[in-house]
Amino acid sequence: MEEAKDRQFVTALARGVQVMRCFTAARPELGTTEIAAMTGLAQSTVWRLCHTLIGMGVLVPGRDPGRLRPGYGLLSLGYAALAKGGIAEAAQPGMQRIADRFGVQLSLATRQDDTMLIVARAEAPTILRLSFTVGATLPIATTALGWAYLAGVGAPERRAMLARLDAANRAEIEAALDHFVHHGFVMNLRRAHPDVNSIGVPVASPDGSRVMALNCGGAVSVVTPELLAGPVAEAVRALAAGLAPALDAA
Repeated sequence: MEEAKDRQFVTALARGVQVMRCFTAARPELGTTEIAAMTGLAQSTVWRLCHTLIGMGVLVPGRDPGRLRPGYGLLSLGYAALAKGGIAEAAQPGMQRIADRFGVQLSLATRQDDTMLIVARAEAPTILRLSFTVGATLPIATTALGWAYLAGVGAPERRAMLARLDAANRAEIEAALDHFVHHGFVMNLRRAHPDVNSIGVPVASPDGSRVMALNCGGAVSVVTPELLAGPVAEAVRALAAGLAPALDAA
């Protein structure tokens, strides 16, 4: 996290952000001991950071004694990130059209450390409803979103990320990347979730400086590999191509 050679890097600020990133949709409340274990920071440092964040309204007491949760002070930051004209708003209509047409679910995500952070969602009414929401994070190593992101970034960044990921996933990631080279999308069949088939496509700005990822999937009983590899992949790839200029502008 810390850039020892970067004299402009503010370590205290970075540590505060590191604390905030511990909170997710799956972990809405945490204690300082848990935060210290997750960040690798000293308990005393975590306590001071949390004390400061509480004073700013960014963290508030949780429902359980001794636990904290994100406060409404974060809402302004979230609204700014998803403000009018942003990539999430630009993506939503096209994502919903695909969801309704094929009875699937779509997510648009950006990288956050070694996870993918969902910034937009679209769903069609289906029997299988996944608990993914805007703000949730998914691992890069085992998901279509993560594999699509890896397919979209440059070779140096891809190599650096692969070196950090669990070696046990290396073979299937390499296979997914090879599939992308030949077909223009990655395919994740029941790997991220035992009842879900999905595909992923990178969304890259024209200059290649920004990369996000789209995924699309649904229940294995309905969303077959043939459906995904055919009309669904065609629609998702077209949407990703249409979003690329908006990502560059963002």
